[in-house]
Amino acid sequence: MDVNCTAFIPKLGPFSEKDMEYYISIVLLCGWKDERLPSPNNQSVMVDESYKNIWRPTIWPMVHADILKKEDVLYPVLHPGSVVYLMQRFDFRVPCLMQLYTYPHDRQMCSLILGFVGGIKVRWQASQYFQSDDSPIIISMPHVRSVFRIDKVDFNSFTLNVRSYKDTCIYQSGSCDYSGYDECLKMGVKCFKAENLNTTSCLKCLQKGGKCANQTQDCSPYLDKVNLVGDFHTTLELRFGLSRSLGYQILHTYVPSSCVVAISWVSFWLDPASAPARTGLGVTTVLTMVTLSTKVSPAPELNYIRAIDIWVIGCKIFVVLALLEYAFVNYASRQTSKAPKSPETTADEGEVEKWKHSLDAKEESLDGTNDFQLPKLTFTGYKIAKKLDYVSRFLFPAGYIAFVITYFVVFTSADQ
Repeated sequence: MDVNCTAFIPKLGPFSEKDMEYYISIVLLCGWKDERLPSPNNQSVMVDESYKNIWRPTIWPMVHADILKKEDVLYPVLHPGSVVYLMQRFDFRVPCLMQLYTYPHDRQMCSLILGFVGGIKVRWQASQYFQSDDSPIIISMPHVRSVFRIDKVDFNSFTLNVRSYKDTCIYQSGSCDYSGYDECLKMGVKCFKAENLNTTSCLKCLQKGGKCANQTQDCSPYLDKVNLVGDFHTTLELRFGLSRSLGYQILHTYVPSSCVVAISWVSFWLDPASAPARTGLGVTTVLTMVTLSTKVSPAPELNYIRAIDIWVIGCKIFVVLALLEYAFVNYASRQTSKAPKSPETTADEGEVEKWKHSLDAKEESLDGTNDFQLPKLTFTGYKIAKKLDYVSRFLFPAGYIAFVITYFVVFTSADQ
């Protein structure tokens, strides 16, 4: 028997990276033709299900999903031609093994698999009960609770042998494009008001079906093995193609950490002799960066480093290097006081002393008793300190900009 099903998803999410799972509420509308039932004349008839005498397919999720709730939304309805429709709602908690190497620039694929027992051939097909005419997967976009964007939804129908996975054959596969629904998220509760239900924008958001492409494959040898026992059965699969929205991480991680790194560069414009100011600024930025790193979204116990961890470590290194830079500057500036005083080193003892010696030498040259000579300058410790600060003013920002560009280019393109 052929059974055609349509999925309406009234609620999706949240997706948890820490628990590696997500929640989904799915209304499954399935229709089939039962020749044993009488065909009503040009009208639909609600079948009395007091004793549950009408045959219905047995739906069960694969072992990796937990059923939180199951109920009949619409009892069997008999249409002309002995076509029966049955609508059931399921609430699932489904594991989703996410790869977080490029977090928060990651793309994930989370799936839901439903098995059908009873010797039937089940496939995805659009239904007349929903607003979308060409999509078998309909999503209520205002009810999507997720930091991910839904880029696409893939759907498959295939045979499955619980004794041997070698007998798997996909006889229907397709993909629906759901990109461009950002406006639906802005609608919010507005679309749930009675006066807005008939508006074009709300109709598209409350029952949004993507642009789907469908292809089939001949799996007759495998479908002939489908039996009533259920060890060889047919299966429906949904795959949600997700891409993470960066808005939260930009506001709470990237911008604050970049500001802290930029503040650490202020010390390069302070005088090397201002030890309390420069030391306090350096220590404060380091501690602030450590505090920000604890605010990064928690993750399960992973045996690899995420992209966000590399970002945080890079920012920590820059603020620590800024503090260490002052350690070198302070050490170099203190070498001046240890240098022996001589006419050759008086250039760093103040402008007054320098001009005094210059004027004396000039007067002697006018009397003809001595030739005028400029004082000899040496590259002392204080000048080295000033030179280090001057170079750091350009070196640190250039290095950080190179780090930011490399980070976003590598991790954005790598996951694509």
